[in-house]
Amino acid sequence: MHSAQEPWFSGQLHNVPFGTWCPAVITILAILIDFLARRQLPKIIQVTWNALSAPFRNFITLDDVEGPFDDDFPQQIWIIRALVSIALVSSFSWLAYFGYIIVLQEPWTNALVASIAWFYATLRLLLRAPSTPPYMLILLAVSQIAAACIYYFSLPDYAAGPMIAILIRTISSATFIYMAGLLPLQAVRPALNVASSTNIPSSNLSSPEDDANLWSWCTVSFVEPILDLAWKRTLNDADVWSLSPFFRHKNLFNKCLRYRSRYPTHSLLRFLLVSNSLDLILDLALEMWGAVVGFVPAYALRMILSSLDNPTPESVANAKYWAFLTFVAHLSFAQVDLFKNWHTRRCYERTRGQLFCALHYKALRRRDISGKTSSDEEGSADLGKIVNLMQGDAYAVAQRFWDFAAIFSSPLRLVIALVFLYKILGWSAMSGVAVILFAYILNYPLATYNIKITRASWKAKDKRMNVVNELLQNIRFLKFYGWENQWSRTAHQAREEELDWRVKENVVDTIISFIWTWIPSATALATFSWYTLGEQEQLTVSKAFTAVALFSQLQEPMTALPGQFFAMLHAYVSMQRIEGLLAEQEVPEWALSLSTVDTGSEADFSDIGFNNATFEWHGVHKESMTETHFQLGPLNIKFPKGQLSLISGATGAGKSAMLTALLGEMHCLSGDVSINKRRHQVAYCAQTPCKDNIIFGSKLGFDEARYHAVVEACALERDLAVFEAGDMTEIGEKGITLSGGQRARVALARAMYSEANCILLDDPLAAVDMHTAQHIVQHCLSGELARDRTIILVTHHISLCLPIASYVVELSRGSIARAGDKEEFQDIGEFDALNEVDDEETEVATSGIQTPDDNMSKDVLPMQRPSQTAKKLVEAEVRAEGRVPFRTYWVYIKAAGLMSWALTLVLMLMIRMINIGNQVFLAKWGESYDVSASVFLPNVKYPWDDLPPPDVNVKPWLLIYLYISIAGAFSVLAYISLGYYASLQASRSLFLRLLQRLTRAPARFFDTTPIGRILNRFTTDINTIDGALQTSARAALSGVLNFLASFTVIIVVIPAFAPLALVIAWLYIRIAPRFVQAQRDLRRLESVALSPAFAGFDELLRGLSHVRAFAMESRYQDKFYEKVDKFQSYDHVYWLVNGWLRWRYDCLGSVVVYLTTLFALSQGVSNGSSAIVIVQAGIFAEASRQLVRVLAQLELDFNAVERVVEYLGVPQEAPAIIEKSRPPAYWPSSDGQLVVENLVVRYSPDLPDVLKNISFVVQPSEKIGVVGRTGSGKSSLALSLLRMIEASAGRITSDHFCSIDGIDISTIGLEDLRSRIVVRTFQLFSGTLRSNLDPFEEHTDQECWDVLERCHLTRLLSRAIEKGGFTLEMPISQGGSLSAGERQLVALARAVLRKTNIIIMDEATSQIDSRLDDQIQTTIREELSGALIITIAHRLKTIIDYDRILVLDAGEIVEFDEPKVLLAKVGGAFREMCRKSADWPQLFASMER
Repeated sequence: MHSAQEPWFSGQLHNVPFGTWCPAVITILAILIDFLARRQLPKIIQVTWNALSAPFRNFITLDDVEGPFDDDFPQQIWIIRALVSIALVSSFSWLAYFGYIIVLQEPWTNALVASIAWFYATLRLLLRAPSTPPYMLILLAVSQIAAACIYYFSLPDYAAGPMIAILIRTISSATFIYMAGLLPLQAVRPALNVASSTNIPSSNLSSPEDDANLWSWCTVSFVEPILDLAWKRTLNDADVWSLSPFFRHKNLFNKCLRYRSRYPTHSLLRFLLVSNSLDLILDLALEMWGAVVGFVPAYALRMILSSLDNPTPESVANAKYWAFLTFVAHLSFAQVDLFKNWHTRRCYERTRGQLFCALHYKALRRRDISGKTSSDEEGSADLGKIVNLMQGDAYAVAQRFWDFAAIFSSPLRLVIALVFLYKILGWSAMSGVAVILFAYILNYPLATYNIKITRASWKAKDKRMNVVNELLQNIRFLKFYGWENQWSRTAHQAREEELDWRVKENVVDTIISFIWTWIPSATALATFSWYTLGEQEQLTVSKAFTAVALFSQLQEPMTALPGQFFAMLHAYVSMQRIEGLLAEQEVPEWALSLSTVDTGSEADFSDIGFNNATFEWHGVHKESMTETHFQLGPLNIKFPKGQLSLISGATGAGKSAMLTALLGEMHCLSGDVSINKRRHQVAYCAQTPCKDNIIFGSKLGFDEARYHAVVEACALERDLAVFEAGDMTEIGEKGITLSGGQRARVALARAMYSEANCILLDDPLAAVDMHTAQHIVQHCLSGELARDRTIILVTHHISLCLPIASYVVELSRGSIARAGDKEEFQDIGEFDALNEVDDEETEVATSGIQTPDDNMSKDVLPMQRPSQTAKKLVEAEVRAEGRVPFRTYWVYIKAAGLMSWALTLVLMLMIRMINIGNQVFLAKWGESYDVSASVFLPNVKYPWDDLPPPDVNVKPWLLIYLYISIAGAFSVLAYISLGYYASLQASRSLFLRLLQRLTRAPARFFDTTPIGRILNRFTTDINTIDGALQTSARAALSGVLNFLASFTVIIVVIPAFAPLALVIAWLYIRIAPRFVQAQRDLRRLESVALSPAFAGFDELLRGLSHVRAFAMESRYQDKFYEKVDKFQSYDHVYWLVNGWLRWRYDCLGSVVVYLTTLFALSQGVSNGSSAIVIVQAGIFAEASRQLVRVLAQLELDFNAVERVVEYLGVPQEAPAIIEKSRPPAYWPSSDGQLVVENLVVRYSPDLPDVLKNISFVVQPSEKIGVVGRTGSGKSSLALSLLRMIEASAGRITSDHFCSIDGIDISTIGLEDLRSRIVVRTFQLFSGTLRSNLDPFEEHTDQECWDVLERCHLTRLLSRAIEKGGFTLEMPISQGGSLSAGERQLVALARAVLRKTNIIIMDEATSQIDSRLDDQIQTTIREELSGALIITIAHRLKTIIDYDRILVLDAGEIVEFDEPKVLLAKVGGAFREMCRKSADWPQLFASMER
């Protein structure tokens, strides 16, 4: 072979040719690796190697993935045979050539080394057939191609023999590389269901990336099946692959837990860095490639333009060579960017997922402080803050891992660019450095201020979310009082506070953005001035355009560095917030089932009870002088095993608190608790259970016989028979489809069905009638289901339960008054007889602890009758299909302001014109040093045509450049400012409209729509509208203008390029549609999947004690994994599809730039025109690549507007106020009647009537008791009086009307109606006692004190005050430490304080003791003697002295008369109800009075 070497790269190393040393080194390395892989190394070497290589290993390996694995790969024998054949033929060919050159006495080392290398490759393939690509052998083949290229450039002439040898060598090596790349990347698939290229995409299949080979991986072609499917039809959730096991959150977080148990002192940040070390290192390495090689195009541009200063065939050929080198660099960027984006994306997904899981896991372990309030703004996280942590802070932290490498590459880019500038322009480049340093100095105070603003902004966002959340959670209660509009105004005010901070943030961002956007122009101006004026040098085209290109490249790192710095600081704030939550106190280990290590043996839990234990509620600040310091204890009790124990006491004595303490949900100050919550040993039934199922994940599964026994024992059979869908009835959010009694019995059934040995029951008898209570005591608490189970029952109704009880505890003021066997408590029956309790709680006013949901009761009530169809209460979330409609865009444009968008378009056009004018001016300036040079567009008259030559007087040229720069600067400033203004206006408008529409939505909408789904609009979608949407819209508009402007310039300068440009444009369009369709569907699926991922959080936080009591933490964590996996799968596939398009567009863009440069060189245009064309070609390629992406992103972001617009069309209630029909101020007066005539009501058109043509009249100041069994329509009557549900026809006509004090209530506004009627419900807000009594401060403190005294609250609550006295500022909330009875009294005080003449009481005193009930009834009769009162009664004794009793059954009036008359009616419905009551003697005696 020729020993001559080509001029620009010899490839020699110490005079050894590249073709010799490179294959030799690779072969030696391969042999060494193979040798070491088969040898047992000394332990110290292994330890050292493991420590050094740890950051370079995958965090998740097959060992961390739950199997089974698929290691049964079909052996691709033909590939191995092909590789062996190529290697063997190559070895023998080189051996033959070796013999040939030995004869010719030419250098032979090259041939011998190649022959040996290929022979070793043959042996390696035969002895150890690879299952994955043999990368060392691929590297060997690459070295052969590189050697062939070097040899080609070293040839003195292009003789046929050497050319054929080079061609054969290249083709054989390339074929070897291609065949090796067909082997799969993984030897073992991590799951049995990994999708392949032949499978139709399905959610039952795992992502196909685990089945990819090297080439499908490098081109992302493995995602094409889903693109093909998206092109045929809309993608559904069943069409998207599930996540790879390496991305599934359960595998990720289990590895996280193992790491944390091994390194408990390591911070969260350190763990995130360790778990993503490989991705971060690769990201950094690939980013550095882009940073260094990224300057090749700028250097090549200089060489091309310099060659055209004096165009000759040699210089043009040299220019073409540099154009080709630029083309290769651009292609490398395409591939490097693909790999970099994959690893940064994986890092981002894993970080975000680990943070999600960590927050959810913490929520399961943290102390339940829901309902505790604190004046400390940094207090414990509530729902709004946790949602923000997940949907804001977690994203902010994860995003910094995505942008990790850019922080290191930006300074490197700056240094390279400045050195390059120095090489071109000398010391004048330092003036640009001075400008940059000045910009950084300006930035420092702005950065400091920005951090303060960010902290305050996040707090404002948390506050806004809390207010909105409380509004939505209590919307039905607020509508009862007519307060929803006032509460909505509070939410709006919180939003305005948030936007005020955003305005400040926008001002700072505008200044920062302006500085860094104008810096390239400012640096260019300063540098050119110094270069031309100070150094008296000529600013040629090549120097000017190369400098401008470098300044543009300077702009990215200069702009990015401050942004990255701020983003890092923002992420630091977010990380602090997340770590603050993770550092919150947790319940004891014995109260959890998540602990991986058992804390004791079964013997430790042989007893159930307390040992000298004292408790207080979590979250109590002892230094606070105004908070309740209720203490429970000291308790020293052992409950008998396998027996029924009763806990009794007055309202507020601490009965429910004792059960809570037994579950580990109160803070234990001293002593011990004995109970075993592990392995589902405990079941818990609270006073206010909500939607969950009877089976509730029981290990027993569905045992039909046990299930029916439980249903019968809990008296649920009759209720299931009433439901249209039987036991397949869906239970709505917060149990909305069930009455209070039904919810209590479903919760009781859940506890009894479980396999738990210890069952804690919190007064389940309070919400059921006498007959049902007796049935439950006989068949549930003392039947076969209770055998050998320790049951601890809190109840006011001792007499009924005492005969079957073994042990009784009486509490008083948080301490044990007495405790012992039941014989010691026989006297209780005399003082606390079982009072009759009606079994329907208000179906709308639930509060207290809520059990998290499994939306459908498919597990709940699994024996559906075949003849009936279960109707969906909560429908699946609607997902839009096809393109986002124009109406959605128009809504946003109008919200932002038509004038804003018109000015934005004008400013964009100005900026494009100024940029092109700047380039044309620079070209003219550079060419003007040579008067003979051709001029860009010579037929056009330019303003600078009459200027003196720049080498004579350069000042006019500098002034024009200054004017252009200033015009560009102020255009950009106006553009940025206008963008922030328009975004702010749109955010404000859309949020307010959404808030107002949802506030005015009817109650039925909230029955059928999960609150989490609505909250998703106020978090994810509003956040998108606040932040990303305006940027996307402007980027799309900018992309279109860049595309058109650059295309026009290229065609004007080189008309011959037009046909080729059309072909390229067709290719762009040909590739795009499948991507656009797929990404649109994937993003919409992700938006819909986000709701359930976070919707359960509210229910979880409210029902935490239930989850922990049933030892269901792992179940809920697993369900969270599934939900997050679901939405992450859409996001993951979206980014794979995005990579597919980006790689193709990057390659196509490289072709565009290369061909445009070749056309410019072949057309013989001037160097100035060539410079403009090359620059515009780069802009065209970038615009083409970005255009589809930004337009697609725009549509995705507008999906948020689309989802908001969907809720702008929800049905609305009647007007709040009708100005032409407002009632007088005194209405309703004390002498007004309530008249109901022929009223027919149903909850929705597809449901049966709940009130059937009822009519009655209530006289002024009359007291009416309403009684009836479950489903009789009692609460529906109350709702219809408030028009919470309208008449069945949707309006109240003259034939179906209800009038109060002579005014038809259908003719007045709802606020006027509801604000004049009091409904007594026991829902409370997070706040103070005063804010719950008088939320809008309409009464004085003294009036509040008076009403508290009259409702016996001051005496009751003062027992719980240890110090500081009892004040109106005592914190109270929805959960809180108030007992159920105390909460009812607060609600009653609120009703009395309102002083209206019509009061509706729904279960006014169902959860307080009888003695206090009697006192309160006396208060009601005395304080409200002049009011018309309608009471839906639990205790018949409560309403026996009312003026009349209304008895309902199945929506019809059965009886309506005075109590004496009804009691005297033999066989009457009311008399029969009374006869079954333990109070029958007292009730009968009342008839004699």
